[in-house]
Order: sequence, then structure tokens, then C-alpha cells
Amino acid sequence: MKYLIQIDKYRVQKEEVRSQIHKSPIILFLMRDLDSPNAGQASENVFEFIFALRPTPDFNPDKPLILGICNGAFGTLGSSMEKNTFCPKPILDSPLSNQLALYLIQELLMCGSGDMSYLENMIITMGDYLVKRYCMQMEINTDLKMGISPFQLQKIRRYVQQHMDRPVQTSELAMLVELSVHHFIRVFKKTTGETPHQFVTRLKLEEAKKLLLSTDESVIQVGMGVGCENPSHFSQLFKSNFGIPPLKFRKAFQANMQFAT
Repeated sequence: MKYLIQIDKYRVQKEEVRSQIHKSPIILFLMRDLDSPNAGQASENVFEFIFALRPTPDFNPDKPLILGICNGAFGTLGSSMEKNTFCPKPILDSPLSNQLALYLIQELLMCGSGDMSYLENMIITMGDYLVKRYCMQMEINTDLKMGISPFQLQKIRRYVQQHMDRPVQTSELAMLVELSVHHFIRVFKKTTGETPHQFVTRLKLEEAKKLLLSTDESVIQVGMGVGCENPSHFSQLFKSNFGIPPLKFRKAFQANMQFAT
């Protein structure tokens, strides 16, 4: 089922989107993290690439759905369109979404301020894919009943972040929330849709993405920083999750996110 059928506008300024958002219930954004070293001096009121998308008649979100990519991370924005409302959504981050984003950004930079109509199908494809992934998570959340509480999940997240540079065992996390390992694995998967191991791996790879984009550390150092002492294993793990090796990811996004102001 298709969620999107066409594009209303290209390259829209934040203020325009904010005032007209009721007319465009789905917004796809590709923007810089203005706090990153590569941000330059761009105004906060200008997003490099924003597309107003029109959904099919049978898809009517309760509130504006603003989703896309910011500095290599996929997520959503609040209706205020302020950068501090950016919320990463791991379910949006997949090998396919990364490949689509890289291709689209490269093509947009090449076409400059010229005609972008030839990219409409690519923009719709990416928007459609992200909306489907987002809706998939909403369905999972709706189906959930008893499981790990938000407080427990936040406690687990903090623990993993505090021990980012070493392997974190499932037994440690189970002990943290005072559950048996077997019961913990079952309720954790029911609550999050991930096994504890997948959850830990995802947090570590998300941190690796941030380090690759915000530091000059080598790929080996980045891997060690997230608890992967074997460079080959780290590269393989990164590629299997994001569809692109870590070094290629760094070069591609550092080049593509340095937009002209």
C-alpha cells in the first residue's frame, strides 16, 4: 500500500512549513545538525531540503508527521520545526533508508538550485518507506501489553551508554531490573520489538555513527570506543545494519552535509 502520491513543494523554509503545515500532513526533511562542526553559519530558519508530501486519501495522521534525516540520524521533528524537537527513531534507520538518503542528497547537491522534478519519484519512494516504517512501530506499540516499563527501559539505556566501550551482557541488564534472564529476554522483546542484544548493538552503532561524523577518530578507534576491538567485525556489523561500511559512511555524509549556505 502506498502512503504518498505526490510532492506539493520543494525546498521549503521552516517558517513557511510551520504556517502551512495543516495543508501538508506529511513533511520529509533532509537537514544539517546545526550544532555539528560541519554546520557552518547557516540560519536556523533555513533547512536545506524540505519536501511537503501529499498522502493517499486513506492515510490521515492525527497530527503532522515530520520525518527524515538529520546529520546521519533518522527521526521525527515536532510541529514547531525546532531542532531541539528532533527525536531519533531507530526503526527508520535501515540499510535501505541510508542508501536512499545518500543517493538523494548526492543528487540534490548536484542539481543545485535547478529543476528537481526528475527526483520526485525518489523523494516519494524515500518518504513512503519512512512512513511505512514509522507506522510499523506504531502498530507494534499498539499491540504491546505488559512488559518493560519506560523507567526500566531508560535505566537500561543509561547503563549501556555508561558502558559503551565494553561488551554488555544480557545477564547484566536482567540483574539491573531484577528479572530472571529468561523472563527479561521475553518481556524486553515484547516491549521493544528487539532482543536485548539487538538493543545494545543498535545503541552502540548509533553512537558509532555520531563519533564518525563529529570526531576525527579513526574507524578502529571508533569501533573500540563502542566495545568492538576487532576492526573487521566492527566494519561488518556496521555495514550489515546500515548498508554501508563505516569509512564510506563518514566520507559520504561529511561531504554531503556541508551544504552551501
